[in-house]
Amino acid sequence: MPLPLKNPVAARGQEIFNDPASGKCLFCHFNAGANASPEVFGEGAGNLNFNTGVENLPDQPPDLTGELVPPDDGFGTPGNGEFNTPSLVEAADSGPFFHNNAVHTIEAAVAFYNGDAFNDSPAGQMLAGATGSGINLDATQVEAVAAFLRVINALENIQESTDLLNMSTNISFTRRHQSRSLLKQAVAETDDSIMVLSAVGLHPEAVAVLEEARQFTLKAIEKPGSRKELAQRAINRQTQARERIVETSLTQK
Repeated sequence: MPLPLKNPVAARGQEIFNDPASGKCLFCHFNAGANASPEVFGEGAGNLNFNTGVENLPDQPPDLTGELVPPDDGFGTPGNGEFNTPSLVEAADSGPFFHNNAVHTIEAAVAFYNGDAFNDSPAGQMLAGATGSGINLDATQVEAVAAFLRVINALENIQESTDLLNMSTNISFTRRHQSRSLLKQAVAETDDSIMVLSAVGLHPEAVAVLEEARQFTLKAIEKPGSRKELAQRAINRQTQARERIVETSLTQK
């Protein structure tokens, strides 16, 4: 990062994500991963645990139904409210979000860090102490960060689909059951990329090409005799989709 993204909203979201004065996301999600920023937490800080106050969110769905939802550290015991920092590269397709499934969209997950539950939490207070203020993004900025996360999710799906398709072409016909399994995984990855983009109308031109890639992959499953040719066509479409999302001339292909 940063990536040369073509969508202006996602590109702005990337800027906010990496801005130590506004989004501040990079402090705990360096390069959108699960590791903390070495500039803030020191070299080798790695993957840290934080109490982000998610347990203190008001009006959590289970609470509204009258269910008993005690504080949970992920093991069924109260714990200390701290949870392991996850990677955000494929966060957009992994909802509902947080250990208690408090919200269902990546937009709502980003907005959480804008609220009192986070900013009053130990992690929020630590961040405010280190940077001089809490996180305070406007609605358009929240959507921009979410768009960025959706786009990098799709790019990861495209890469994984391409890798799986390439692997399937290198398997002999006698091991076609293994190839079939790889192709099914490629379909699932492609479905994820289509879903995260189309849910909010991002990159419709890339979605159209991904739909074609999906169809070629399904045909490769159905027609093992033409598997390599069809898989290669799917790979070509995946590449075209990526080119519609990011400036490939400025990135390593």
